[in-house]
Amino acid sequence: MTRVIMIVLRSNCGMLEIASVVEGLRYAGEISGCRPYGLTTCAAGYEALQSEEPWIRLSAVYNIVNAPPEVDTLIVPDGATVSLQDHDLRIIEFLAKRMPTVRRVATFGNGVLFAAAAGITRGHTVVADGDVQGRLATLCSQTIVEPHSDVHKSGKIWTARGASAGLALALSLIEEDLGRDVATEVARRFGSRLADAEMRYGARAGRMPSFDAGSPVERVQEWVTANPSADLSVGKLADMVAMSEKTLSRAFKQKTGHTVGEFVLSVRLRYACEMLKAGERKIKDIARLSGLGSQANMRQLFMTRFGCSPSVYREVTGADVQERASSNRFAAERADRMPDQAPAILTVA
Repeated sequence: MTRVIMIVLRSNCGMLEIASVVEGLRYAGEISGCRPYGLTTCAAGYEALQSEEPWIRLSAVYNIVNAPPEVDTLIVPDGATVSLQDHDLRIIEFLAKRMPTVRRVATFGNGVLFAAAAGITRGHTVVADGDVQGRLATLCSQTIVEPHSDVHKSGKIWTARGASAGLALALSLIEEDLGRDVATEVARRFGSRLADAEMRYGARAGRMPSFDAGSPVERVQEWVTANPSADLSVGKLADMVAMSEKTLSRAFKQKTGHTVGEFVLSVRLRYACEMLKAGERKIKDIARLSGLGSQANMRQLFMTRFGCSPSVYREVTGADVQERASSNRFAAERADRMPDQAPAILTVA
């Protein structure tokens, strides 16, 4: 079965993210050995559209007035500020009209504002960048914003935010349609070309969340591993697998030998270590993205677990840190570079 995916173009769309979506879907076809997607575009008119890059102009295959009805997925990309001028209003009207007949609407960046204005997000949970969240409330007051995840599905609507949002969205759609093995291979092909792709979807892609199979404990492990910065309290995880907190805690301990909190902390620390080794983000951003909270909390945890601060860990490999942590020489180095401080333990629910 070929699913028709239509990208809704508008002025000043970001070409890199659109290209990531297009190439990701193409890779999915190559890997699956079939033709899972038929890709097309539409816009509020046939005139050429200026992309975010000043040297590129886009032309849509269809005007939204005569776009074909056989569409599986509508994708609304990020772009310039949504002005709600005439062309924006026509896109909003188009989305509202098509919503009942499509299987899903997928947005990234400020594309979610079009979905909100069309009433699609009413009563649903979405993810949105900080500069977009304020406008969401004015366009659709009954929209719920998930503060921790970068990609989220609620009903028919998929939303994505942050760096590489187009790629993150494409991988999620591919996994939903074709399974995690195909999505993992697509992620692997992007891994060496886009920052964070290998870290977020490649190294951990074999454990990308799928709620179609596996025991409740396995599904919790998959979700935690793929979403370290999300709300990973026992209560939240128990709700996701339709279990009580007590039942999940007991089952998790029996199956893994660890508590839910211990597993969550180990995943978050491992993810933080991966980002530190990559050396591309500030430590305060790593603390937030890995779910470790503030930079101070992250430092305390690293001092307790590895015997050094995150900045020192970054300067040497993780293996070196753990090998040298017990040596006098490494202790002397730390004494020279850091003030004495009693280690503190952060309790994770």
